[in-house]
Amino acid sequence: MSAFAETAARTPPRGSTGSIPDTILDLSRLGTWPGYVVRVALLAATYVLAGRLGFTASAVHPVVSSAWPPSGIALAALLLMGTRVWPGIALGAFLVNITAGIAPLAAVGIAVGNTLEALVAARLLTSFAGFGLSLGRMRDVLALVLLGAIASAPVSATIGVTALALAGGAPQLPVSTAWLAWFSGDAIGIALVTPLILSWVAGAKRRITGRDAIEVSLLVVILIGFTIVLFQTQFSYVYAIFPVTIWAALRFGPRGAATASFIVAALAIGYTVQGYGPFASSTTVTNLFELQTFIALLAITSLLLAAATGERHTAEMALERSRRQHRDIVHHASVGVLQTNTEGKILLANPALARILGYDGPEQLVGLDMITDVYWEGTQRAATLARFEVVANVDTLEVQFKRRDGSPIWVDVHGRSVRDDAGRTAYFEGFIYDLTSRKTLELQFMQAQKMEAVGRLAGGVAHDFNNLLTVIASCTEFVLGDKALAEEHRADLIDVRKATDRATSLTRQLLAFGRTQVLRPNTLCLNDRLAELLPMLKRLFETTIDIRLETTPDLWAVRADPGQIEQVLLNLAINSRDAMPDGGTLAFATENIVVVEEIPILGEHSMKPGEYVLLRVRDTGVGMSEETQRMIFEPFFTTKELGKGTGLGLATAYGIVKQSGGYIKVRTAPGQGAEFQIYLPRSGAAPARIAPSVRRDDRPAGGTILVVEDEAGVRRALQRMLFAEGYTVLTAANGAEALDLFAARGNDFDLLITDLVMPAMDGRDLARKCCALQRGLKVIYISGYTRDSLLSQQTFEEGMEFLEKPFTNDVILERVASVLRG
Repeated sequence: MSAFAETAARTPPRGSTGSIPDTILDLSRLGTWPGYVVRVALLAATYVLAGRLGFTASAVHPVVSSAWPPSGIALAALLLMGTRVWPGIALGAFLVNITAGIAPLAAVGIAVGNTLEALVAARLLTSFAGFGLSLGRMRDVLALVLLGAIASAPVSATIGVTALALAGGAPQLPVSTAWLAWFSGDAIGIALVTPLILSWVAGAKRRITGRDAIEVSLLVVILIGFTIVLFQTQFSYVYAIFPVTIWAALRFGPRGAATASFIVAALAIGYTVQGYGPFASSTTVTNLFELQTFIALLAITSLLLAAATGERHTAEMALERSRRQHRDIVHHASVGVLQTNTEGKILLANPALARILGYDGPEQLVGLDMITDVYWEGTQRAATLARFEVVANVDTLEVQFKRRDGSPIWVDVHGRSVRDDAGRTAYFEGFIYDLTSRKTLELQFMQAQKMEAVGRLAGGVAHDFNNLLTVIASCTEFVLGDKALAEEHRADLIDVRKATDRATSLTRQLLAFGRTQVLRPNTLCLNDRLAELLPMLKRLFETTIDIRLETTPDLWAVRADPGQIEQVLLNLAINSRDAMPDGGTLAFATENIVVVEEIPILGEHSMKPGEYVLLRVRDTGVGMSEETQRMIFEPFFTTKELGKGTGLGLATAYGIVKQSGGYIKVRTAPGQGAEFQIYLPRSGAAPARIAPSVRRDDRPAGGTILVVEDEAGVRRALQRMLFAEGYTVLTAANGAEALDLFAARGNDFDLLITDLVMPAMDGRDLARKCCALQRGLKVIYISGYTRDSLLSQQTFEEGMEFLEKPFTNDVILERVASVLRG
């Protein structure tokens, strides 16, 4: 008779309406009917062979088989190949029973029971238990035992015993005993054979090493030898084999557990059938149930231990993977990661934090004290922790840390306090973002805004002041031209002229600082400018100051205003002289330099890559502190005594260099002198030769000039000096009035002198319209302030005539004569 069925696959064939997915063996994809028939036939043949083995095992005990292998094969087949192969189970069960002498109707009933048992078991495992074929979880082992064996075996037992009873072939035992023996045999078959098939077919593939092969061989030898010894002794010590099967389970998982259990069970059944061992000393029924209990405990214990070990190994692997991922995330994070205890000692840091704080690696940070080694001011930590203690989640705070070298940095801390089960703070953790670059940009932007505002103010003041100085200078010249003027008055007026010249120099510095003066750039060589400036510096400076030139041959040309560059050199030289009251060395050096990457500069975002001519102005003076360095280019800032400095020298140099497209930076320290570095962009053109000045001759002047100036005093002064020279002069207070004069007089003008900044219409628009009315008209621009008239750059093209206010009578007359001559 048949007494056990087995369940072991998840996957129905295509077209199946069940919930079993495709088999891992892909056997459900039967392709053609011949292939399907072959698979069914092979399953039936395997079932018959296993059934023969089961009947052989029960030959001495004709009541029932102690273990029914076909039940385990049937369930494994459905789980691996899908439910469409069930005809193979039915055919195999019918053949094995009909050939055993069981009546045909009874054989059909038993075949139906065995088939239903396998189908029910497969459905319960896959649909309700989420069964895993590899048996790597304890829940899978329990599901196989409870649902695959215990819950499904009653189907075969009930139908089989009933069919035998109806056919008159039931054993001479009570029905309950026969049913129980049938049920236990099928259940043992499922618990023993199904795991063996599934673990070898669907289990995880493992690479066998030489050490594993030796251990497996030793394990098999011990397992077989120990079992033989135990079943041949007169004492019941067969359970002593459990440590060996546990060894197999712990070392080789479900596959080792199932294989070891199958080997011991086969030996136990063989010895019991032959009348040896502890399970052959009582009645057949008692022997049967004791043997089945031993096999069941052996198989289930081994499988559960293997699954538990596998789950623990999987959990450990997952934990290790999680830890490794966490370490990788922390190690490779682009932001700093910090963990400290409640006392402020660093427990954990990552390489990014080490880079931020200037250390070689995170191991150098572990153990440092946040108060003394990290915070710029130790009192900041208390305020920071107070924020983190109050806020339940992550809070953000900007604080100031210090690098390993002691320099301050700004960081953004995203941190929180981590509490223990008692609600006390266990430690603090957070992410550290370096804000130093952003803070630097913010300071630079604020500085730029401040400089821009002061520059606007300075330019506006200088513009209005220059108009006043023009009137003062012109009227002074008129009075000085009077030969009948008393000498004492002449001396007074000469002092007025000197004061006017000093005021003119001051306004030009204001314009340079505000970058609102008009530049007349030429292509020049700094070496030539230094050579021309050297004699004057030697006359101005004390003999205790040694002035040196260290020029580079073949120096690249730059494009700048020669007069303004000389102003920069003079201002820097005077600044150095004042820094060396007891004498020293002042050196000017030039060199060609290529900047390959952006360089941060105080007060600027950064210096752009490119080719530059570098001018160094070095002194051996008193140097400057960091605080002074941050303010040296600010207007009206000076470290000199009251009345000994305007605070515009370096600010003027800064404005001229920036307006020329260059950069200026300083390197200094207290007691170590100072070096100003000026970077001017290289020009591809050759340096221009300086044309000799054209002196005004004494020939009578002639021509008609239109003077357009909105400042009445300047307009009258120009008209007076030009008329006295012999020119015909017409004046206009604005552009509209000037255009009316042009329309009235036609092409009668030889020269237009116009202010650049005027209400309603600026000088350039007026000149453009006048030149359109009279081709060939010559133009001279004058102005004391030019920001609004020069659009995006305070620069004129070469060849455009321009006079800065204030100007002297000789200068304006010489320029007018030069322009009219052509």
